[in-house]
Amino acid sequence: MFILATTKGHYYKLLYRVLGRRFTAGPGFRVFGSLSIKGPGRVEFGKNVTVWQHVTPWTHSVDALITVGDNTRLAGVRMGCVDVIEIGQDCIVADCRIMDSDFHSTAVNRHSPDAPVRCAPVRLGRNVWVAAAAGVLPGTTIGENSVVSFGSVCSGSFPPNVIVVGNPARIAGKVTD
Repeated sequence: MFILATTKGHYYKLLYRVLGRRFTAGPGFRVFGSLSIKGPGRVEFGKNVTVWQHVTPWTHSVDALITVGDNTRLAGVRMGCVDVIEIGQDCIVADCRIMDSDFHSTAVNRHSPDAPVRCAPVRLGRNVWVAAAAGVLPGTTIGENSVVSFGSVCSGSFPPNVIVVGNPARIAGKVTD
C-alpha cells in the first residue's frame, strides 16, 4: 500500500506538470486517495505530505497560493483560494472546507458585478488538527497546536494551544501536553 501511494504521488506530480498546473510537492509525497488540482494559481506541498480520500486544492486567481507544510496529512479537505491559504507543518486536516473568499458578495447588491466580495488569507499554524465537517472561513488564523473540533465554523483569530468548538467557533479549553 505504501509503495502504491508513493507511485501515485509521482503520478500526480507528473500529471499536473504535463497539464501545466503550477503544482510542486517535496520528496515523500504519498497519495492514498485522489488529488484534484484546478485553477491558475500555485499549490505547493512540502516534504512527506500525505493525501487521503479526495483532496481538492483549487485556486481561483493567478496570484492564489496554497501552501502545505512538511509532514502534513490531508484527508478529504476541499480548499478554495483566491489569495492565500497556508497550512503549517505537522498538521492533520480532515474532511473540511477551507476558503479564503466568500466567492459571492453578502451585500444587498450581491447581483451587481461591483458588489464587494470578502477575501482574506487563511493561516493554520504548526501542528493544527482540523476535524471533519469544519469550516475555516476567510481571514481565519488558527494558532499552533490547536484543535478545531467536528463541525466548527471558524472565523477570526484563535491563539495557540486551544480547543475550538461550535458555530460560531469559540475557545472551549486548552490543549494538554
